[in-house]
Amino acid sequence: MALSAGVRRSKYAAPLLSPACLRRLCVPGEFVAALGPGDAGEAAAVVLVVGPLGKVWRVELCLGDDGHGDGEAWLGGGGWAELAAAHGLGEGWTVVLRLERRGVASLRAFDPCCCLARFCTPHTGMKTKDRPRFIKLLQQEDLEKMKIPEKFVQQHLTETCTNSHQNAIILSPLGKFCRVEVEREQPDMLLRDGWAAFLAAHDLSEGNILLFRYEGNMVFTVEVFLENGCLKEYTTATLYLTDGSKGRSVAPQQCVTKAEVSPVKRKRTQRSGGACLEESSRKSRASPISVKKVESHMKHLSIVPQNSFTKEMTSYSVHSLLAVKGTFCSQIGLLEASTITLKISMKNKGSWRVAFKTANTYGYINGPGWRKFCLEKKVKKG
Repeated sequence: MALSAGVRRSKYAAPLLSPACLRRLCVPGEFVAALGPGDAGEAAAVVLVVGPLGKVWRVELCLGDDGHGDGEAWLGGGGWAELAAAHGLGEGWTVVLRLERRGVASLRAFDPCCCLARFCTPHTGMKTKDRPRFIKLLQQEDLEKMKIPEKFVQQHLTETCTNSHQNAIILSPLGKFCRVEVEREQPDMLLRDGWAAFLAAHDLSEGNILLFRYEGNMVFTVEVFLENGCLKEYTTATLYLTDGSKGRSVAPQQCVTKAEVSPVKRKRTQRSGGACLEESSRKSRASPISVKKVESHMKHLSIVPQNSFTKEMTSYSVHSLLAVKGTFCSQIGLLEASTITLKISMKNKGSWRVAFKTANTYGYINGPGWRKFCLEKKVKKG
């Protein structure tokens, strides 16, 4: 059975803002559905955005095609432009919106150096609520080794990382501890050995956005965003791994970290520096193996499907579109735009033909058929 790796607030990351984004910031339908644009059928609604200094801004959330389009939406009007100008946002900046509650989102801003922007200098000895952060849009050159922003290194890592080679710990979205070697190449600091294995284990590639939070002592927590800016969702669907012996072992789908291997066929393996290790692995008799070793011994792979999901309805999802998780779409084969049939039960003759569209790794159900289904079955907000 596939389980969610954890319940997190919806977030949206918009990297490398263009001048046009300072007047109108496009927002994906998945985030809009969670934010909730107010009464259905309206082409625009007002949401509250809490700025980095705590000031609340009234920002217009506009919906394409009078709120009944294919999920296009944007933050615009005078409120968004005023917020951007007040905080000095410009070309090359990055913003991250976090859903606080329906109709309210908070904003963090990252400067062109990819570091969390500080809009006021705390007094000496004062502790700030925000831990140091930096954000990275993965490029092709980051897939083998990734450079930590120079400004971040100077402000937070110079005194901690004094050796030319030192290990860092990355706490992944799956709750795994991953060891990655940090290499100093003056003036750069690079994540090198173990980095490619971390990316492979978490299915990351060019275009993904990574948000690092520094916990201190070379420990980082990382959040992963899709190319459309929404948080990447991980599941622990089951992989069955065999090495030619009888029986099989189980490892998580997204971050393969350990497997039970037949003692007749294999001796205990040494821990690999690039392998993501579960926190409780010291107490386990299972032998941790690297991603490459898992792939070389994989003879059979079976993903246990989860063919249902539960979603609380908002006004936007009832009257405009219903966002569907990409993991669900892939499990049942919904990989491209099509027309699908909705039924309350297989015994019931009633059915509704609705439009299905894809956007990056998400799917959307919308169109007249969807609105007719909600009307006839009296589907309401909540």
